[in-house]
Amino acid sequence: MTASKDGASFTNISVEEHFRVSQSNHGGQFVGPTEEFSTAANALIGRSARLTEALKAASINVGYKPVETRDLAAIKEVEARATGESGGSITAVANEAVTRNKKIGKEDENKIHLRDIIAEIDVKITRDRSVTSEDAEAVVQAELTHPPYNHIIPGGVAESVTAAYRLNRSPSL
Repeated sequence: MTASKDGASFTNISVEEHFRVSQSNHGGQFVGPTEEFSTAANALIGRSARLTEALKAASINVGYKPVETRDLAAIKEVEARATGESGGSITAVANEAVTRNKKIGKEDENKIHLRDIIAEIDVKITRDRSVTSEDAEAVVQAELTHPPYNHIIPGGVAESVTAAYRLNRSPSL
């Protein structure tokens, strides 16, 4: 439970990773539940929950971040699942970006960012389909098993694919 400056308190109940229900209390009086989506789910609202749309959502959410090995792994998994082929054009561009970014070192401004890779996805990936639970699991696994960290990026590719699947499963969210 957390409290705000004016004495209101909030109890968060995690329903799913990308959807939370909060109960608020102001001065001892129950105000009621409020619902909120993660940034990945927000970026997908109003869009079809397809694999390329999930990549676009990641670009909207964390497009400013330099492409890393785990982004490459997740992008490769999404592209392979969308097209049925491995090693497509987006994966190749992401691979070149990771190689270049590693050579640059710590200077973020000169690195290739996620939004640069995903910018022309509609042109580069012509086959696509709705996100399934298997897709979400595979993309999360790809992102988790690649360096530099062992967690998914908030708002990144894996979280966006998972949010797309959850929206497909429960479109009323």
